[in-house]
Amino acid sequence: MGSRDLILALLVIGCANAQLFRVCVVENNIRCQNLDKDGSQVACLNVQTSVECALQMSRGAAHVGAFTEEELMLLAQRNTDEYRVLGTVRNVNRMVPFAFEAVAVVPNNHTNGFEGLRGGRYCHPGLGATDMRWSPRVLRTLETMSARTDRCTGVTQGRTAEELEVETLSSFFSEACRPGPWSANATIDANLKSRFPNLCAMCSASGTCAGYNDPSAVNVAGVSNRDAHIQALQCLVTNGTVAYVAWTHVSQYFSSARPDLIGNYSLLCEDGTLVPLSTEVLAMPTSPCSLVRQPWSAIVATTASADALLASLQNWWPDGQDPSGNSWESNLFSVLAGPNTRVAFESNLTPLLSPSNFTSPIRSIPAIDATASCLPARRWCTMSAAEHEKCTWIRTAAYTLGIQPAISCQQRANEFACLRDIRDGNADFISIDTHYGFLARTHFRLSPVKLVQNLRDSTSRVAALVKESVTNEISRFENLRDKVACFPEFGGLAFMAFVRTAHERGVISSSECDYARAVGEFFSGSCAPGALDASHTIYESSTFNASRLCTACRWSSPAFANATNSEFTCSWNNTNWYFGNNGSLLCLNDPNTHVAFVETQNIRAQLQALGMQNASFRALCRNNSLAQNVGVDVPEDCLIAHVVDAEVLTRRNDQITNSLSSLLDSLDQLFGYNIATAEQLINIRIYSPFLGRSDLLFKDSTIGLTEPTMDTNHQPARNYIEMFRHLETCTSAAAPTTPTPGKAVRAYTSLLTLIVMALIAKIVN
Repeated sequence: MGSRDLILALLVIGCANAQLFRVCVVENNIRCQNLDKDGSQVACLNVQTSVECALQMSRGAAHVGAFTEEELMLLAQRNTDEYRVLGTVRNVNRMVPFAFEAVAVVPNNHTNGFEGLRGGRYCHPGLGATDMRWSPRVLRTLETMSARTDRCTGVTQGRTAEELEVETLSSFFSEACRPGPWSANATIDANLKSRFPNLCAMCSASGTCAGYNDPSAVNVAGVSNRDAHIQALQCLVTNGTVAYVAWTHVSQYFSSARPDLIGNYSLLCEDGTLVPLSTEVLAMPTSPCSLVRQPWSAIVATTASADALLASLQNWWPDGQDPSGNSWESNLFSVLAGPNTRVAFESNLTPLLSPSNFTSPIRSIPAIDATASCLPARRWCTMSAAEHEKCTWIRTAAYTLGIQPAISCQQRANEFACLRDIRDGNADFISIDTHYGFLARTHFRLSPVKLVQNLRDSTSRVAALVKESVTNEISRFENLRDKVACFPEFGGLAFMAFVRTAHERGVISSSECDYARAVGEFFSGSCAPGALDASHTIYESSTFNASRLCTACRWSSPAFANATNSEFTCSWNNTNWYFGNNGSLLCLNDPNTHVAFVETQNIRAQLQALGMQNASFRALCRNNSLAQNVGVDVPEDCLIAHVVDAEVLTRRNDQITNSLSSLLDSLDQLFGYNIATAEQLINIRIYSPFLGRSDLLFKDSTIGLTEPTMDTNHQPARNYIEMFRHLETCTSAAAPTTPTPGKAVRAYTSLLTLIVMALIAKIVN
């Protein structure tokens, strides 16, 4: 035994005696249970995604995991020294060096390399097919090398990445069949196909570009007659200039179906040279030249445990095969390799290679920060370190797969800092609670590029809760005049839902566009945290003394008998006990208040945590009647708003809106819930928790995105659009036409008012 083998053996023994190897298992408790049996030397760490596995490995919580082909490229793009490749996982019937090779096939008389394809006829296997496991970057490689679709030509402002790409292709190729969706956005896709029909002209259904579907295609033994690669080759030999297909299918097609044509075609190499096809070339396990070579999926370990794990795996899986039987070793093989596979260990490498060093000789993607883009990166505003980390992984995953435009992640302190940066052109978009929808539209001049779709039980439901003890005097909205109201936040969703309902009921004039004045003068007192803050301004020219909206923000409840601060406050953070939904419930518990406008999701748990009784309240319904039953289980027809809980915002009327909308559709398609985990090229979920942290970038309740139009099928989204359509149609005849002091005077007045209020409070106490 050599010294290296002896060291490895000792490492294996040491690890077995000291600790178990912890293995990532994605979303499968049964697999975890099956690993923990019969003296197992491994332990399971259940993770939500493969990306979470990589993060847990980097933190030392796991030692080893399985990664797909593109996930290995993602780890390579991250370019860290934390991981080592132990072996590749190959199809048991295809023990070749690469998962696939993408090649360009041209007639033998082709000249002038990739430029010689100009004006030619292009046969492509199709976009969007999950069974091919070709990323958008791979699918577009020939197009980038020939038509240079990565370079900008002409005006780019206001245009999507797909539009620029397809326009360039259309001017480069005379005809093509490029089947499948050209954009994840159905509207953009249909528009492009109607504008550039020449790129569908060689498809059998040229009007839709749906595919070849040619019943005359030649059968190939063991391959479906409808295989897109075989059909693209048939397109080539029928009337094509170039076909971009997998090398495996080239060998199958010409060897089995059209051996008579072998001498007529060549492979177009990356340097522009040709390699003629021959029986000997077609028999080769790898292509003599290819445009893309894809590494196989891999088993990756942490650097510290890699050598010991490699020796152990080779011992548990002799010859890299499933040991079979219902043993923990066999179950481990199922977790890390899967059915019909064989592991090719990297035991000949000393030392073992990192993902970047392992993949670079096979396939190299330029570093994300060193790549120029036709469209500038879209800047995603994040609000915490955890959210920022999730964003950077999504950014790198999208770049690895070739999604355009690129993403940039920019961390800020809070929602309002993000809204301000987007308004000022220093960031581009954010997904934010619809609670801030009106402020975003009025104060920050933003508009939605997408609305979210929610789980059925997670939409925002706003109710007006009246104390049961005062329902004898409050049974209609007009009865609320001169009462005391509680709001979670000034200008928030509940505040605006009340305004819209008050307009409908005629208790507040719809011609009064200064909603601070309208609400402040309707109630005798209220607590609307943030009413004095400049970031919450919803009517720039207001001269109303907004401190009237803070008079109820005071700890007069018996629950605060021992509070050290009994003065008024209007802060919009947790220093104000009456801030937020919980705060509004506490505010309603104050003996001096009458009604609270709150969101009802999770409200029972909030009441319980606050020690408050459900039966103490009754809903005042939007139809101007009291709910039949007491309590906070408010029926939908009694709510004053039922809307989505978040939206994606960007600058109003900005030229980037279309390209940003298309980018979000691509992210939703690849990293949302539209595709099963097993079919994802890179397993990361933009809507899911990240390392156990909830509501990062998107709320966990998000299940997808929808357009911000009344055409959407999602009813809460239509409700949300309708609510703001109503609020934004204010046509006040009394709106000031001359300059007013604005926010500076508002801030000064607010400060003076706070001082006076504090003095009054001291005198009262």
